[in-house]
Amino acid sequence: MTSFTFSLEQLKAAPPEVRRWVEHEIGAALGIFGRLDHDPSHAHDASLAACTSEEALQMFEAVKDNFLLSQVFFELARETPAGRVSPPLHALNIADMLRHTRLPDGDRLADCLTAINQVFQKVHNDPEAALFGFDQFGHVYIHDTTHHSIRTLWEQLFAAQASRPAPMGMDLPHLGPSEDVASHAPGYVLPGNSSR
Repeated sequence: MTSFTFSLEQLKAAPPEVRRWVEHEIGAALGIFGRLDHDPSHAHDASLAACTSEEALQMFEAVKDNFLLSQVFFELARETPAGRVSPPLHALNIADMLRHTRLPDGDRLADCLTAINQVFQKVHNDPEAALFGFDQFGHVYIHDTTHHSIRTLWEQLFAAQASRPAPMGMDLPHLGPSEDVASHAPGYVLPGNSSR
């Protein structure tokens, strides 16, 4: 057996057909390819479980102390360009997930998705529940309800964090101009301009 390791920069610089091949190989390594030659929404819409807002919160509570799992969990909340997926599914690109989480390979992503699904099965109280579906084009599918629940949780956590005071009484700098910048003249003489 021979294996190769490519950096993200090398993959970004690769021709499109090579990137598609890599996505395909990652999907194959995850062992997730269905034998689908049609619209993937027909294959998954009835079989994927929908995660409610309460379940999403319980799942986050279970994974929040694991940086990698929580990072992959919130990848499920990412907005993606509309594609050929019809409701009730939301598609995520495996290659994008690897890039956003900076995971070195598909095996680590598969481990994270498996762990997240196991947490969901426990929270959902159904050992057969499937949170994810996959296709041969390198996509992960989740139910729109799941996407919305995790997205809402992420937005609530973000808003709560933004409203907190700075740690240890530090006064964080204001981002953006706090005064009319145009009314202030520079305090130095520009080259070629001896007078102010």
